[in-house]
Amino acid sequence: MTYQLFRRTLPMVASSMLTKVRCTSLLLCGLFFALPNSSNASADSVKLYYENRAPFMQVLNGELFGSEGLPASTALKAAGIPFTLSEAPVARQLFAIYNNTEPACAIGLYWTSEREKAGKYTQAIALSSPQSAVVRVDNPKTNRIESLAELLGNQSLTLILRNVYSYGDNVDAMLKKANAHILRPAESSYGRVKLVLIGSVDAALFSHDEAEYQIKQFGEQGKKLVIKRFRDVPEGKPRYLYCSKMVDDETIKKINDALKSSVVARNP
Repeated sequence: MTYQLFRRTLPMVASSMLTKVRCTSLLLCGLFFALPNSSNASADSVKLYYENRAPFMQVLNGELFGSEGLPASTALKAAGIPFTLSEAPVARQLFAIYNNTEPACAIGLYWTSEREKAGKYTQAIALSSPQSAVVRVDNPKTNRIESLAELLGNQSLTLILRNVYSYGDNVDAMLKKANAHILRPAESSYGRVKLVLIGSVDAALFSHDEAEYQIKQFGEQGKKLVIKRFRDVPEGKPRYLYCSKMVDDETIKKINDALKSSVVARNP
C-alpha cells in the first residue's frame, strides 16, 4: 500500500520540481537579457586623452585644468557630452585615434594634412605662442643665431625635440630639411630642458609659454638658460581637439557650438 502510494506521488513531485526549475531558469534568462549592455550604455561617451603637461593641461582633484585642458573639458560639459579622462603620451593617443577603435579625442594638437585624413578636428580650443628655443646663455654656437632657419641649418648643433610630435606644418617642413642633428627621445619637457642645461644638447624647441614655465622649474639653475625667439617663425597657431572618426559629426558639431560660445575660441 505504501509502495503503491509512493509510485503514484513520485511523478507528481518530480513534475512539480521540474516546473519550478523551468520557471527559475526562465526568470534568470529574463533577468539576463534585461540587464543593460555596459558597452551600449557608454557608447555615447568620449575618451578624452590628455598629458599631465603644465601649463597646457593638468589634472587636479579629478578635474582638468590648464590653457588647453580647461577649455576642452568645459566645452564637452557645456555640450552635454559625457567623457572619461585618460592619461597617455601623445604617441599612444595618436595610435588610438588612427586605429579608430573607440570614440576618442586628444587635446591641443596642431592641424596637419596627414592627421586630417585619419581623424576629425574641432574648432580651435586655444592659440599657442610662437615656437622658440631654450639654449644656454653661455653657448657661443647659439648666441648669434636669430632665425630658426639658421638654427636648423647649422650642422654643428644638436637639437632635442618632442617625440612623435608636430610643431605645425611650417616648422615641420623646415625640420625635414634640417642639417642640425635632431634627437627625439621619449623625454618629458623637463627632461629635455635639463639636457640643454647640462650641455648634452644645444637647444630644445618649445612654444614660448612652455619654455618660460619649464625654465622656472629649475630655480637658480634656470638663470643659465635663455629663450631664443626667431624672426622667421609665424605667430602662434591654433590648437584643436583631434578626434577619431568614431566620434560622430553631431558630437563634433555640439563641441564646436560650445566652443563658439566660449571666450577661448572667439579669438583663435
